[in-house]
Amino acid sequence: MELRKASHNGVISDKVKDRSNDPYFVKKAEQAKEFIRKNGLKGLPEEYLKK
Repeated sequence: MELRKASHNGVISDKVKDRSNDPYFVKKAEQAKEFIRKNGLKGLPEEYLKK
């Protein structure tokens, strides 16, 4: 099943390439995790910090 909705804002489709193992995104995710480990998540509502 292909879901397509075209609009001036973009196209929504269920046929998107998986980028979860792309080296660029893996590196960015690791950088984000390290930043959160060092700096925490100050400023976020408590409901987000409990998860």
